[in-house]
Amino acid sequence: MNRRLFIRSVFLTSVGAAVAGRIDAQTRPERRRTGWIIPTNKPDRFNLKVMAFNPIPAPDLKTWELAIEGSGGPGVRVQLSDIEKLPRVTQSSRLKCVQCWSGRVNWEGFHGRELLRLIGAKTDLLWVRVDCADKYYDFVKLEDLLHPRTLFALGMNGEPLTPEHGAPLRLVIPGKYGYKSSKLITRLTFVDKGGMGLVADGWPYYSASGDILPGVDHPFEFPDETRKIAGGEIVEY
Repeated sequence: MNRRLFIRSVFLTSVGAAVAGRIDAQTRPERRRTGWIIPTNKPDRFNLKVMAFNPIPAPDLKTWELAIEGSGGPGVRVQLSDIEKLPRVTQSSRLKCVQCWSGRVNWEGFHGRELLRLIGAKTDLLWVRVDCADKYYDFVKLEDLLHPRTLFALGMNGEPLTPEHGAPLRLVIPGKYGYKSSKLITRLTFVDKGGMGLVADGWPYYSASGDILPGVDHPFEFPDETRKIAGGEIVEY
């Protein structure tokens, strides 16, 4: 997708979200009850914005499954009940958006190595393509997926993960901008080469690596404050 087409698609998505919000509020309250995921411009109770590539209905947890391909054998399908049995860890880490805001969250989930152990992965492929329910996709190095600070998150701040923030399954990669922490994950595919990912392919200030660069941050917990950051995971506050 070239940059012009991508920007146009994002613009149309934003317009669609605004229109959907007006419809929900004024004429279609029954749709509001279905739990559509609509982006927001203000932080919510988790001190995060709701970011979404395409507004979609919240996934049905009863039918959701994670497809995993290229892991050394036939493709597998993992149910939510399977991953909920994996060893849990909790982690406080700050989600930093390339838009310059951030918010700290107490995440709960499991490490990537536990998922690979569950499916008996045997592969020498070094990249993973991540596909999501809202048609978002990205590429992550396997070493980043297995990093001890990377989580597959199932919960946040003592609650189950919400659809707005990626339920039932999302990535949390604290040393990288939020667009690398894909939400609403439905498929993982092991591949021999990486790629730019959807946003990095469309906008020049989105890098393929997604590494947080030195600069400034505007944490939502500290309104009107600007804080300098050194790059990498933000651990100072």
